[in-house]
Amino acid sequence: MPKGEAQVSTVLVCNNPMLREGLKHILTDTRFGICPEDSISGDAGQFQSADSAQLLFIVDANHDYGKPAERIRSLRIQYPAASVVVLANHFDMSDMMAALDAGAQGYCLSTIDCAVLVKSLELVMLGETVFPSALFLSNVASFQRGRDVVEAPVRAVRSAQSDRQARNLSSREAEILRCLMQGAPNKVIARELDVAEATVKVHVKAILRKIQVSNRTQAAIWATEHMSDEPSAVAR
Repeated sequence: MPKGEAQVSTVLVCNNPMLREGLKHILTDTRFGICPEDSISGDAGQFQSADSAQLLFIVDANHDYGKPAERIRSLRIQYPAASVVVLANHFDMSDMMAALDAGAQGYCLSTIDCAVLVKSLELVMLGETVFPSALFLSNVASFQRGRDVVEAPVRAVRSAQSDRQARNLSSREAEILRCLMQGAPNKVIARELDVAEATVKVHVKAILRKIQVSNRTQAAIWATEHMSDEPSAVAR
């Protein structure tokens, strides 16, 4: 162990003898000194709260039938200042989120390089949250692509509906709708178009019905999204 570094009491919560031996070998000559798991048995365990800031639990994801979240919560309750890292055989987005939500500060894969694992443990002890960022981003991208495939037909239907609504507007209604985009009141619109204010009211009511909105503000927002400033955007 390098001089000047505090010893970290490390408990392996793991039923796999080969994994336990492998971790012990990897952590040899590091500041992560392995403690027996039975040191946390009993009501209080051997670690006092003052020492738990230098306490690390490495939880095998296959421990407790592959659902380590409850074990993590239990450890966090008993040792709130301790750190918990989950070691998984493969990346699973939902399992990782469940572990982090339960209070784990790290989610690492057993396939990573030994030096990378030790560095990850060091980062966790510095207060960082560690997880396979590349795999996480890849999963997020796949999720986004899948969502786009599902939502694309919905967007197409909505776009076609908006086009039909725009074509249903008369040229006069289109003019008035553009005035609504500018926030003009009926009196100003009537003077601008040289029509009676009552006529403008009738047209506004028809516009709201045709584009299926409830008020002038919603109509203006709709027009901003679905109409250009040019009269050719709607049928005459």
